[in-house]
Amino acid sequence: TYPHSARDVFLMRFSYVFPAILVAVLAGLSACGTTNKAESKSEMELRAQSGDVDARYQLGEKYADSTFPNIPEAIYWLCLAAREDHVPAQMRLARLYEDEGQGGGASNGKLSNQGSAFFWYTAAASQGDEQAFSRRASLESEMAATEVAAVKRRATRWQQAGCLKPS
Repeated sequence: TYPHSARDVFLMRFSYVFPAILVAVLAGLSACGTTNKAESKSEMELRAQSGDVDARYQLGEKYADSTFPNIPEAIYWLCLAAREDHVPAQMRLARLYEDEGQGGGASNGKLSNQGSAFFWYTAAASQGDEQAFSRRASLESEMAATEVAAVKRRATRWQQAGCLKPS
């Protein structure tokens, strides 16, 4: 029936316009999400630099898992978290040394990559990580007895491991 009340006209027009408004709002929120991701990475870097262990671990993961990984940066940030009793960082660091053969040994250049992996698996195992026990045993069977002995001596001081900042 015609004529419609002002209320009816408003509701009819709003029903046509609402989907477009909803799409615009959602697109705006999506664009904001992109900005927030970039901001969150810089915030993460600030937290990591100020000593936040979880931020150091997350930053190390980002460097290791990015499209163009930066393994030396990943090792640096993971090492900083790992020496603060962060078991996931210890395990990730050990896997980087074991699987990708990067670094130079517990961040001091004196151990092989295999020895560095053994070093960080030992640290995680000392905190009860079952997978670390298994991986450490597997590596031990592949390593020279002298290197195993050297790593075991050093592994008692894993919290003091040096973490070299890549240049």
